[in-house]
Amino acid sequence: MADNNKADSNFIVGGYEFLNENDAQKASMDESKIKLLEARVNASRPSDIKAVYEKAIENKIFKSPIGWQYLMNLRTKLLESGYTDEDLIPIPLNVTFTKHSAFENLAVNQRKKPQRDEAGADFGKIFSIVLNVVLVILVIVMFVIASKSDSDNIINYKRNITNRYSSWDEELKAREKAVREAEKKLGIETPQAYDGDIGDD
Repeated sequence: MADNNKADSNFIVGGYEFLNENDAQKASMDESKIKLLEARVNASRPSDIKAVYEKAIENKIFKSPIGWQYLMNLRTKLLESGYTDEDLIPIPLNVTFTKHSAFENLAVNQRKKPQRDEAGADFGKIFSIVLNVVLVILVIVMFVIASKSDSDNIINYKRNITNRYSSWDEELKAREKAVREAEKKLGIETPQAYDGDIGDD
């Protein structure tokens, strides 16, 4: 228990207890700056106090509650000496004191979903259409090549087989005619029982 108190006391500066060493170091730096300002600046004249107050805010010299408290004390002295709230710059606190999600930190513009670039979307549509047209043309060319091909395939098999059959049939008839003519010359009688009797052409 004593060790915890000792560890916590390392983060106490100027009556404030800080959660981490980094914040405590900032507070300690602010204490040093305050001592330096008090040693160098004549704090009896309100105009000098106002100059120190405004320069400290503009240059963001203080980064901890100790520095902000010092600025508040200067502000109180200035208000007591005759200045009004409108005459004095407000003390900016660059921290938030309420817990919230990271989404709430985003500006409204950052929360909006980015809109797709219209030119990019148009290019995508055009590219898709062109690609589809090219694919259709390729398929048509493939069918034309397949149908004109001499090798049998699913597109032209019937035509190719019919063509082959008709050429065989013509070749067979021509041979049969030649055989009959040769038989006539030789005087050989042929029976009339040929299948598909071929007359003399």
